[in-house]
Amino acid sequence: MKAPIEQAFNPAEAFGLISKYRRLTVIGTTACLVLFMAAAFVLPKKYKSHFTLTIYAKYFQNPLIQDFIPELTDPGEMKSERDSLIRQALTPAFVDSLGERYGIYESKNGAEVFFSRFLRPFPFLKRWAQGLGFLAGAKTGREAAAAREDLLARIQILDLNNTTFNVSFAYADPAVTLQATRDIYAQVIRTLLESHMNNLVTIRDAIRKRLESLAFSMNASAPDPRASISPQVVSDELADIHGQIRALSTQYTEEHPAIKALRDREKILLRWQGVSSVNGSAPPSGQENGALGDQSLQAVKDIYGDLMKKMNYLNIALEADRTHQGDYIATVETPIYPEHPLWPKKGLMALWGFALGFLGSLSMAAALEYFNRSTLRAAMFAEQLGIPMLGALPVVPWNLSLKSETRN
Repeated sequence: MKAPIEQAFNPAEAFGLISKYRRLTVIGTTACLVLFMAAAFVLPKKYKSHFTLTIYAKYFQNPLIQDFIPELTDPGEMKSERDSLIRQALTPAFVDSLGERYGIYESKNGAEVFFSRFLRPFPFLKRWAQGLGFLAGAKTGREAAAAREDLLARIQILDLNNTTFNVSFAYADPAVTLQATRDIYAQVIRTLLESHMNNLVTIRDAIRKRLESLAFSMNASAPDPRASISPQVVSDELADIHGQIRALSTQYTEEHPAIKALRDREKILLRWQGVSSVNGSAPPSGQENGALGDQSLQAVKDIYGDLMKKMNYLNIALEADRTHQGDYIATVETPIYPEHPLWPKKGLMALWGFALGFLGSLSMAAALEYFNRSTLRAAMFAEQLGIPMLGALPVVPWNLSLKSETRN
């Protein structure tokens, strides 16, 4: 008896297997293809729209204001700052307004969403329907937070490089997808420009307050005419300041800005009255007072002039922000209408259906062939056993043999 022969893979056998079970292969592949194509039409669709922005390095670097705002030069820091600024635009208030405006926060019930959108221009009818239970009412805090997180998950921010970012939004309705993406685009642009301008405005206001304080100090070096014409007016103002200081001292310390401002005004009024300090000690001699006053006044004037110069620089930077906003931000791609759904795609679903149906049918045919132990495999048995095969009996259908016996 010969040893069993090791069987190697033969492509001809695979084609023979397909030919033998061609009916099973065709039916299985067609059924799976039809099933996947039907799923492509029935499954809920998801559309996606996006826009692309470039934030230049000039947004973080301005030679006119480098004394107030440190410039960013590291690419990693600027990339993180850009990403943070874009995400700051997606505030909870904006996300909630987006969800309520386009009905994204509404129930999953299709009829309820339809009636909610229909009644949106009529708030009193919508409240009446909610009171009767036809529409869902206001969401609880936990439900609102979950809805907000779901809406934020639909917004993706991808960094294409250190300066360019792609922001996209996905939803089931293509028209809502486009409008929501446009709103997000407008919100991001507005936030970027306002953030840059608010920094400059805050610094300018701080400098302006300081200039007003210095101007008041320079004018206070000369005695107030009220001190000689009507000393009672100065005394009344001083008494009022003392009352304000006593009231604030019950809640704040001497380091509080309001108390400091009142103390400064108190010193000026006391100097106008000829008192050098709060304790009422004797004033310095005219020679000492003149020398110290001249030095202090000159220092104040120097600070005042330097701040005025920086104030002019800030005004120039603010004017440049209003007229040359394109120098900081560039729109590479604007939101467009999504004509084709992001998912499911018919071509991809057809490919998956054909591949899965064909491979599944082929696997089933291979399993049937493997577990087949009929005499139709006599040639293989003869080869493995080393016994010559004399021939193969014809296959006669049983109904044909019964007919022949009946005739006889």
